[in-house]
Amino acid sequence: MIYLVYGISDCPSCLRACADLMDKGVEYVFINCDFSKTYRDKLKVKFNWSTFPIIIEAEHKEKSLIGGYVQLKEHLSNLGL
Repeated sequence: MIYLVYGISDCPSCLRACADLMDKGVEYVFINCDFSKTYRDKLKVKFNWSTFPIIIEAEHKEKSLIGGYVQLKEHLSNLGL
């Protein structure tokens, strides 16, 4: 399992999400969305999530939306991490 963190490099919640995943030893990829507002807008529509980070749990070809930073913390807690 891997987490995809769509984020903005100077976003505190995006950075905290990455730090939490790193601290828990969970594999993740940070996808930097700084450079294209159009791309960010498309992601918001695609995932039906209006803020960043947008965090996705991916396993094989299955992907599911976790949500933002608050939802990630809850998700990790539910996993016992």
